[in-house]
Amino acid sequence: MDRIRLLGGAAVFAYSIAITGADSLTKLIAQEYPPAQFFALAGFLVAGFSVVSAWCCCKPGESVAQKLSTRQPRLMALRSALGFLASVSFYFGFRLLPLAEMFLFIGMMPLLVALLSGPLLKEPVQPFVWIALVVGSLGVTCLFFQQNTILGVGHVSAILGCGLGAVSLVVARRMTREDRSCLAQVFWPNLAVGCGMLVVLPFGFLPMPIGDIIWVCAYGAAVFCARVLCVAALTLLPVFVVTPLMNIQFIWALIIGAVVFGDPITGQVLLGGVLIVASGLVLMWDITPEYRERYPSAQ
Repeated sequence: MDRIRLLGGAAVFAYSIAITGADSLTKLIAQEYPPAQFFALAGFLVAGFSVVSAWCCCKPGESVAQKLSTRQPRLMALRSALGFLASVSFYFGFRLLPLAEMFLFIGMMPLLVALLSGPLLKEPVQPFVWIALVVGSLGVTCLFFQQNTILGVGHVSAILGCGLGAVSLVVARRMTREDRSCLAQVFWPNLAVGCGMLVVLPFGFLPMPIGDIIWVCAYGAAVFCARVLCVAALTLLPVFVVTPLMNIQFIWALIIGAVVFGDPITGQVLLGGVLIVASGLVLMWDITPEYRERYPSAQ
């Protein structure tokens, strides 16, 4: 396995840990406060972390503004809008649905990304890739197969969030071809979320005790780390490889459920975990030097 695949895989692995922590905190806090308040605080926190990181990473003669600038303002505006809408949709999904059901929907994102990556990014998806993606999605189904439920607002929100999130990831991958800085793609979308929610914040603000403020700060730190790692992975690997690897987060969700909440881990769950990890590793392994030479846009 060459250095690019190793670094890309490590970035996604670390991302899965950070985003699982953020999702768990979303479930914890979402029950207590209106979405405008939660996302306004979280958005500004992540944007603030981006500014501090940019300041720390500036080279001699380089300003924070240069570090956070983008060569593709239109795509950045599109990504920010998609991120804003996806965040709101995911918020209501996590608020109204069990974590298991939410992760089932999120696990379908790799298939959506694969559908879009060909026509939008010119990154061809080979037949074996489709097989691996379907196997990974079956693994998610094994993990969280539930009894039939009636489609509700939470399910619609989850579906909408996954669709918008998939398009946002494809746009992010497209932007990495010219913008190599991870911080710009973290700063502007989260600043958009904070500013957008600030408009309606006065109509539903609730006082927060210091304990909840600490939880929101922890959420912001987890999201910041996850977003930076996600963009870093997208600069190294094709998007249809990154998204299946992200499904590793479901394994962490199972561990948290078993340790913290006492949820049982059955044989069906273990089978799902094996399918998810295997499909992701197969995809990452196939991004060979010959493939990258044949399809330069996939680099």
